[in-house]
Amino acid sequence: MYIINPNLKFRGLSYGNNPKMIILHHAEASDCSIQDIHSWHLNNGWSGCGYNYFIKKDGSIYKGRPDNAIGAHCLSYNSVSIGVCMEGRFNVEVMGETQYNSLKELIRYLQNKYNINKIYAHRELNETDCPGKNFPLSKIKNECLGGTSISNNKIIKSYPGYLLKYNPNRFDGNTK
Repeated sequence: MYIINPNLKFRGLSYGNNPKMIILHHAEASDCSIQDIHSWHLNNGWSGCGYNYFIKKDGSIYKGRPDNAIGAHCLSYNSVSIGVCMEGRFNVEVMGETQYNSLKELIRYLQNKYNINKIYAHRELNETDCPGKNFPLSKIKNECLGGTSISNNKIIKSYPGYLLKYNPNRFDGNTK
């Protein structure tokens, strides 16, 4: 997995996030970038991009707010969660396979890194329709929380994520 660090400039972040869950969002924009979201959130008077990660339709994963910084993506849950936003408008669009696979890989990485076993849609925690009615929430929860998935009429045990290893001594020049 490759995470692109766009080196966003934040204004006065607060730290102390203790991730216990992953909260999923959509950008409500068919074509946008992490820089667009950062700009929108700065214009809201926030410190910058409220999400920790952003995944484009082409599957590329971008770093937003640092994981240890308190987020700005889900009221009352920003200090205990990792926010992942997907490019798209999933009330009218359907997520493509490439983007979905990147989401699944990122979730498994975060589960391993933070021992997370809870995944929520934004709408499950706050009064919103985010991440949209077409967001594959049941599928991602089923595949990432140890359930089963059906593929080619076979039941396959979901990948638990423990094979992804976090190595703080390995730097690829992409993330800090």
